[in-house]
Amino acid sequence: MPNRNRPTRKTVLDYQSLLQACTREKDRVKILILQYIAEHETASRKMVIESLGMRPSTVSKSIGEMIEDGLVNELSVRANSGRGRPEWYLSIKANKFWVISFSIMSMSLITTIANFCGEVVEEQILTLDKSLTESEMVLILNNLIQECSAKVPEGTHLLGYGIAVPGLIDKEANLWRMVTRFPSMRNLRFESITGFSEGNVLFERNVDAILNYCLRSDPDSHTKNSLLLHWGYGIAISFASCGTPIHSGGGLFGEIGHWTVPIGDSETQTIESLAAVPKFMEAYEWSGTIDEASIQQSIQDGFISQEKLSEIHSIIAQVIRNLHLTFFPDVIYILSPFVDATAAEHFTQFLKEALEPFAVKTPSVVNLQYSAHSESMGMVSTLFSQSIGPYLTARW
Repeated sequence: MPNRNRPTRKTVLDYQSLLQACTREKDRVKILILQYIAEHETASRKMVIESLGMRPSTVSKSIGEMIEDGLVNELSVRANSGRGRPEWYLSIKANKFWVISFSIMSMSLITTIANFCGEVVEEQILTLDKSLTESEMVLILNNLIQECSAKVPEGTHLLGYGIAVPGLIDKEANLWRMVTRFPSMRNLRFESITGFSEGNVLFERNVDAILNYCLRSDPDSHTKNSLLLHWGYGIAISFASCGTPIHSGGGLFGEIGHWTVPIGDSETQTIESLAAVPKFMEAYEWSGTIDEASIQQSIQDGFISQEKLSEIHSIIAQVIRNLHLTFFPDVIYILSPFVDATAAEHFTQFLKEALEPFAVKTPSVVNLQYSAHSESMGMVSTLFSQSIGPYLTARW
C-alpha cells in the first residue's frame, strides 16, 4: 500500500500557482485532489477523504470529472483485508496529455516529447549552424512541430509547444531579439511559429526554464528567493522572488555575461569572453560534441588544467558574491560544466567568509547536473502548468 504521508513521485504541475489563481473553492478542491494523487504512486478515495478532510460526495464528483477527462485512471480492485467493500485505486493517467519542448543548449536544438507524468517518450538532438538566420530557425522549428505532432497517439491531447532559448527575449513584443552564438539571427518573431495564433506556443529564456524546474522540485520554493547561475556556452542568471521568476522590459534582465572586467592596465573583457565555454573550446582546440554535458565530462577527464580551472572558479566565486549582495537569495543554483559538487561546497565556504562583514545569512549553493535539470524539462513543467487549467475547472 502506498505511504499516505510522504510523496513518492515528482509532479510536472506548479500546484501552488494553480491554487493561487483559483477564485472558486470547488476548483481548489479539484486541484488539491489531483495533487494528492500525483504525489503518491496510487491513492484510494478513502485515502483522499481522510488525508484532505473532504466530504465523500465532493471527492466523488471531482474524481468522476478527472476520470472522464482522462487526468486519472482507476486501477484494478484491491481487496480490503477480505472484509467490506473493495477499493479502487487511482493514479495519474500518463499518456492522455502530451507536450513538445524545444530547447537550445550550446549549438544543439533538443526536441522532447513528454507525457503528463513528466516521462520523456522521445528526444532528438539537432546540431545547429552558427550562420542561421531567423527565417531558417523558424523553418526548422515549424518542420519539427509538424513531424513531432504526427507522433502523438490518436485520441489523446497535445496541449502545446514550448521553446526555451538563450539570449534576449522580449515577451511583450513576442520577440527573440538576439543571441551572440547566432550572429545572423535578429528579431525572430514567435508569431511565425506554427500554433502561436491559437495560443499553443509558449516561450522562455532557457535559464528561466531551468529555474522553473528547480522551483517545481522544491516544496518550499514559494517561501524563498532563488537564483540560478548558468555558466556554460553563455553566462546568465535567473532570479525568482518567493517562487516567481522576474523579468524586465526588452528581456535584458540577467545577461551578466556582458559584464566587463579590467584585464591588465587598460584592457577590458566581458566575463563571457574571458571564462565561458567557447573561450576554452578555442584555446584547447576542442573538436568534440558541442554541448555543455559533453564538455563537462571532458573537463572531469582533465581536458582543462587544474590551474586554469582554479582561475575560472575564482571568477565564478567573485561573481556569485556580487550577485548575492544584489539579490540576497536563500539558495543559489549553479549549472556549469566547470562546477561539480566539490566546487559548490567551496563556493558555499567562500560566501560564508566573504559575507561575514555584511551580517547576512549565507545561501546554500546547489550544483545542478545537465542530465537532470535541463531546459527541456523546465519547459515541459511550464507547458503543463499553463495549459491544463481548463481540465481543472469543476463542472459540478
